[in-house]
Amino acid sequence: MVSRRFLVSLFVVFAAARSFAISYVVPADRLEIERASAIIIGRVLGSHVEVSRYGIETVTEVALEEALKGEAGSVVRVHEPGGVFGDIARTIPGVPTFTDGDRVLLLLYQREDGTYTVIDLQLGAFRITKDFAGREFALRDESELEGWDPNGQPHREQHRAAEPFLVYIRGIVRGEPAATDYAVASAPLKAINEAVHASTVYTASSYLLIYGSGLGTRWNSFPGAVNWNQGNVETGALGTGSSQISAAFAAWNAGGTNYVLKSANANPKGFLDPPDGVNNFVFERNLTSAGVQPFNCSSGGALGMGGMTSANFGAGAHFHNGEKFATTLEADVSMNQGLANCTTAQIPLEMFKSVIVHELGHSLGFRHSDQTRNLTANCATDPTLECSNGAIMNHILVAGLNGHLQQWDNTALSAVYGADAVCNAPSINTQPAGSTIVSGNLAQLSVTAIGTGPLSYQWFTGASGDVSSPVSGGTFAAISVSPATTTSYWVRVTGPCAPVANSNAVTVTVNVAGCAAVIANTPQVTQVSDGFQLSIAASGGSSFTYRWYQGSTPGVGPQVGSGNTLHVNPAVTTSYWCRVTNNCGNSAESVSAKVTVAACVAPQILGALADQTVTAGTSITLTVLFSGNGATITWFAGDVSTPVGTGATLTSEPLMQTTQFRARVTNACGSAETNVATITVTPVITRRRTARH
Repeated sequence: MVSRRFLVSLFVVFAAARSFAISYVVPADRLEIERASAIIIGRVLGSHVEVSRYGIETVTEVALEEALKGEAGSVVRVHEPGGVFGDIARTIPGVPTFTDGDRVLLLLYQREDGTYTVIDLQLGAFRITKDFAGREFALRDESELEGWDPNGQPHREQHRAAEPFLVYIRGIVRGEPAATDYAVASAPLKAINEAVHASTVYTASSYLLIYGSGLGTRWNSFPGAVNWNQGNVETGALGTGSSQISAAFAAWNAGGTNYVLKSANANPKGFLDPPDGVNNFVFERNLTSAGVQPFNCSSGGALGMGGMTSANFGAGAHFHNGEKFATTLEADVSMNQGLANCTTAQIPLEMFKSVIVHELGHSLGFRHSDQTRNLTANCATDPTLECSNGAIMNHILVAGLNGHLQQWDNTALSAVYGADAVCNAPSINTQPAGSTIVSGNLAQLSVTAIGTGPLSYQWFTGASGDVSSPVSGGTFAAISVSPATTTSYWVRVTGPCAPVANSNAVTVTVNVAGCAAVIANTPQVTQVSDGFQLSIAASGGSSFTYRWYQGSTPGVGPQVGSGNTLHVNPAVTTSYWCRVTNNCGNSAESVSAKVTVAACVAPQILGALADQTVTAGTSITLTVLFSGNGATITWFAGDVSTPVGTGATLTSEPLMQTTQFRARVTNACGSAETNVATITVTPVITRRRTARH
């Protein structure tokens, strides 16, 4: 499996990303249940990103409903490798993703520091969902499971009826006989028509995984060599692994790549380590920090991971046949520990070869031949993609290929790594910079662009993309301008290969001669009761006027107010800047200030109110459990027209008749209601005294 959609869109110079594939021999449910440290059912509360000893991790909090195995608190924190922290992203496909509010069944592995992660990535994560008839099912993400069953057949994920499956788990945990009667019939997988999109002309990007801004990533060094290191050797019946690596390199190199097994230096590092500048192929790798258990020759598990681990999405990106790509800097393949114990009857050599070829295909940037570029849907749903379910890059590895590329694989190789066409579209390599001048003086503007020549230039005034005001004589990469007033400029670069490249707009600020230059400080943001207040201090001259604009780039954006202070209440995080002008006409633009708006979250009920039975004249106590800040709680008896109390806990008056209670939790973002709790009131039984005569 390779990465889900790459979420970082702020690459400027260099940023690193990780993505890889994971192949399985999918074990029987019993094995996963027996080796799990804990098994829980719960409701997803939310997720956030942390940096731990294991790198960037996404931590999901799950409100516990039931612990089927092990001990767990009321809220379980589940750690998974990957996430976005600043402008660095670590994307680990095969890692479970969670949606707030989902009810989940999780098989957990407890790491040495006591924290939990899902066992064997997607194999240990089930979402409990209902069909239209109200029947509950426990389902894994089928798109994330590629590989075989222990009998050597391609894996087809079964659907599990939730309650019988939970009964089975409880029986296994207690060491009792447990019936495997929870599997239900599922719709057969629809085969992909190899020619379903035969009339489409496919781009090179369409064969690649998708990352930030829709980019694919490829090596830009061929025909120069990309050197690999074999960090150790496999042992046992499968051989050392060296011959399989060399054969896989030869298969891909026949189509225009140039992978070379250059060295065999001891190096245990792979996907769960920071990039080290070495393209490393390592066997018997301990992957348990991601929850991946050692491979079991009889029952199965994860075979290995492979793909790109570092790429340049910024200034180091490149063009190939008119398309823009991130430049791959490092790739790795890590095979799971435990394979050394297996015989060729348990893992046939042809399977071992195909896994290595498949994982190396991901290191070249290729997607799955039968899935979309973000690996979330059937390829046939996107008419821009060529599809195949018979390729070495199929998401369920095809039996009998013995490591040989198929037609789709060779077509992808030709499109992505074939001969480069003559024409590369222009792109801006160095953006122009603004400046401040005294009226009558000159300002220098310049831009650096790359692409197939000849390149032509045209400068304009105004916002980037507005071609209504060309600069006379502004047809060179560098020009001199002398505006009478503060003015914005940008340049369009045109080459023989489309599209054109537009630069950012920059501002030349003009100060009046003999008048003090204005210095505008950074705007200050203060939260007030009904929004935010921006203010700014300035020096240089007197009688300042202030004009506020919305936008993150000074000099660009609509005016939204005037005066030294500006009151705003944006619905989403928004940036503002101010233009300050002094008594003699000189002006300056401040840097932008960001007003950060936190997401508004409605309250959520975390537990149900329980019915009770009491005798007449008894008071009862009810407590509502909920998430959400700034909430008020109102209790009702009967329908919602009869409020009887406030606060998280209600103590009723003595009850004389059966009564129903519910609570409503409300904050500024919405409200939620509990279930109805029925308090059944029974009469007091009085014994009659019998007179004796």
